[in-house]
Amino acid sequence: MALLAGLLLTIPFDYPGLFFVSWIGLVPFLLAVNGKRPGQGFKIGLILGITIFLKSAYWLYYPVVNYSGLPWLLSVLLLVVLFILLGSVYGLWAWLYLYFDQNANNSPFWLALSWTAVEYLRYRLIPDMGFAYLGYTQVRFPHLLQAAELGGLFLLSFLVVLINGYFARFFFKKKVRYIVPVILLLLAVIIYGNFRLGYYQQPDGQKLAIGLVQTNLTPELKWEISRIETNMDYLLSHSRQIKDAELIVWPESSLTFDLIRNGYYRDLFGQNLAGLPSYLQTGSLAIKEGEEEYRRYNSSFLISPELKIAGRYNKIRLVPFGEYLPVGRLLTSFFGLQLSDQKAGQEAVLFSSPFASWKTLICSEILHPVLMKMEIEQADFVVNQSNETWCRQGNLQEQMWTAAVFRAVENRRTIIKAGNYAYGGIILPSGQELSKAFSREKTVITGQIPLSREETLYQKWGDWIGYLSLGIMGLLLLLKRLFHHFTSIF
Repeated sequence: MALLAGLLLTIPFDYPGLFFVSWIGLVPFLLAVNGKRPGQGFKIGLILGITIFLKSAYWLYYPVVNYSGLPWLLSVLLLVVLFILLGSVYGLWAWLYLYFDQNANNSPFWLALSWTAVEYLRYRLIPDMGFAYLGYTQVRFPHLLQAAELGGLFLLSFLVVLINGYFARFFFKKKVRYIVPVILLLLAVIIYGNFRLGYYQQPDGQKLAIGLVQTNLTPELKWEISRIETNMDYLLSHSRQIKDAELIVWPESSLTFDLIRNGYYRDLFGQNLAGLPSYLQTGSLAIKEGEEEYRRYNSSFLISPELKIAGRYNKIRLVPFGEYLPVGRLLTSFFGLQLSDQKAGQEAVLFSSPFASWKTLICSEILHPVLMKMEIEQADFVVNQSNETWCRQGNLQEQMWTAAVFRAVENRRTIIKAGNYAYGGIILPSGQELSKAFSREKTVITGQIPLSREETLYQKWGDWIGYLSLGIMGLLLLLKRLFHHFTSIF
């Protein structure tokens, strides 16, 4: 039953149009833990959690095994440990849930609050695993999606689990009255969603002409030294097909040479770029000029029509075991591996031009709502450049796109996404997709994007539903422990 629950909850990660399946996904799990002790609930919750993460992050196998440089057996062992640790988060949730009511018959509100508290705790403790949050299952329910501007991702998780709670009560009690709150909730969601979607259908406001160029290269092809010029020529030739764009965006690390250190290819790039009338935003793994340490940053560069570097952003949040190894020195000592880590940037940077100001998130940074909010009040839109080929094709690409949709609604900003082996396109502040195409299906995407600096409740208060849920659960746990302590004395 826990396995079935995990599969039902994660179906929308592969098929987003089946968002409604997650509304009943927890019901089999609640039937399974009914009458169980907290310790037994932990084991069942562990199975639920491992299923959720295996279904949503199975693609981690490819980068860890193929590109980490670690022995195969050690790579697999690390993945097994990782999935067990991640799954134990939901074991903890099941233990806490049953600790307050062994019959698993708590109110739907307590079910939603406890789930949201533990999910938010997971986000704070393991921020680099930004997948499999239940709220992401609702990306194709545009009316409910609008609520993300009020409380972000975790507000939607709360609402999904709340619906699960009422459906579970209906199955337990066999009384139709438990469906009424679901109907009322969905009615409120549709009314609010219609109001907000109608607001963003207004054609008024300043627009910006943009163009995206995508690539579809495997890591082996992308990083071959002999293909540096071939890859560059490909991107430039497609960029010249874009007419009247004020900004053209290329994927993450689209220049496969160090733009700062490699003078030969930098000069060649400048010669070939001459005559392009648009601003160009590209990516390169590059050192920082003036630093003595020659570690490279994962950088995004803005190139002006005058061929000057008009801005640079260095990725702040690097991917562990992908862009850096948390235990690199230990692995070098034990296995003799010479592994080079990238260096993390220290600050958010706004790119500016005569027509707009915008911020950039590189690849996996789109999974971090906190990074999106940094300096967002001064940004007219957001650029997300990515390279998702390391994980092959799976539901990673769909989940990365889903995260971008949520960030757009949470902050009411247009998001431009350009990628290698990824979905690219334009996401409007309403979450609606002006365009979306996988890189192997469409190389060039163009459009007129709206500029906005709207302030949302989520920007002001952040994940209030998360820390409120965590605070209430912690307080209740403390009170219960104190109550047991005093009753044992008397």
